[in-house]
Amino acid sequence: VVDSVNVAGFMGIPQNSQNGNYNVVLGDAGKHIYHAAGQAAATYTIPANSNVPFTTGTSITFINGSANSVSIAITTDTMYLSSAGTTGTRTLAQYGSATAIKVTSTVWLISGSGLT
Repeated sequence: VVDSVNVAGFMGIPQNSQNGNYNVVLGDAGKHIYHAAGQAAATYTIPANSNVPFTTGTSITFINGSANSVSIAITTDTMYLSSAGTTGTRTLAQYGSATAIKVTSTVWLISGSGLT
């Protein structure tokens, strides 16, 4: 199984460039999802633990290079905005960077710049 616990690690944060709506997959653990300049608005979705069982401690970073916003959504699990404690879909502005960390089997915490 390749997940955030069983890999040797990276010297960097590998990129997965996505131009449209995208459902995060197990192989995205420890990577960054990049939304390139010039792309239309998109939604990147973290699936339910019952569908994609990321290991607790998994981190995924989202970077938006486009003038159009990226929505970061979650299906049936819960994603809390760090410090505010609010839940729900988040919006990542141009040049924004946000990291979501899985803290329990069904809870993620997200924080970053350009994130509302």
